[in-house]
Order: sequence, then C-alpha cells, then structure tokens
Amino acid sequence: MATCENKVAATHAFPPNSMPIADRRMTLTIQCRDSAEYSSSLRGIGTGRQRTGADTRVFSLCENHRRLYEQIDLELVQEAWAPSHTGKPVPL
Repeated sequence: MATCENKVAATHAFPPNSMPIADRRMTLTIQCRDSAEYSSSLRGIGTGRQRTGADTRVFSLCENHRRLYEQIDLELVQEAWAPSHTGKPVPL
C-alpha cells in the first residue's frame, strides 16, 4: 500500500507565506507514515493568487491529510487564491 505524500504535496500546492499554511506548518512539513487512502489532484502554486501556469499533479494522501488539505484549500479560497484541488479526492 502507498504511503501518504503529505510533505511533497504541501510544497507543490500551498503558498508558503499564507496564514492557513503558517498555522499548520508543523503538520505540513512532517513525513507522514500513514497509508494513503485517497488520490488528490492538486494544482501547483504557479504565479500569483490565480496560480497562473501551475501544473497539476496527483498525490496519495491519508484520511487526516486529505481533510486538512480540503480545509486549507477552503481558507485559501477565502483569501482570494484559486483552489488547489482540481476535482474531488478519489478513494484508492
């Protein structure tokens, strides 16, 4: 079974200096050892809040990080960022 790709996914999808990230920095920088349960398509940071030119990658996330990423994405959208999720997470 695949392992959660929390650390690399956070680096790809979340701007490092935003408040939702700063509040959860410790959780986002750990190397998660839990089994991946979901496949999430995440848009990269790109240029500006609209993520211009950002590429989309698929990451495997555990249940806890999947929920955390959805919450962070919602908070980033409230800060005028384009969403990082390009679709709903898919169970593995």
